[in-house]
Amino acid sequence: MSFGERLARHRRAAGKTQAELARAIGAAQSTISQLEANTRKPSFDMMRELAAALRVTVSFLLEDKAGGLTADEEAHFLEYRSLSEDARRELRRYAGYLRQRPTEAGRTNP
Repeated sequence: MSFGERLARHRRAAGKTQAELARAIGAAQSTISQLEANTRKPSFDMMRELAAALRVTVSFLLEDKAGGLTADEEAHFLEYRSLSEDARRELRRYAGYLRQRPTEAGRTNP
């Protein structure tokens, strides 16, 4: 997956339009469009601004995979990144509940 494809994927996962992401980093919408089309390369400073605006790390923007996650796990990870801190806390509490809930076989989840 190219940088532009990863950028577009992370932008969409964050629920942002190209124009919204551009405003967040002080650039023109056409800049984001060019980056996503791989017709323009970002400077390191722009990479840091993009990562901050999308709430990811620079290395996450540059890598194809996030720590060997499956495609499904990566999709959930990206969705998590787009949540507010309150929503993240609620999701962590719910995940804890699901881990403690008995499974159909009568055991608790690992």
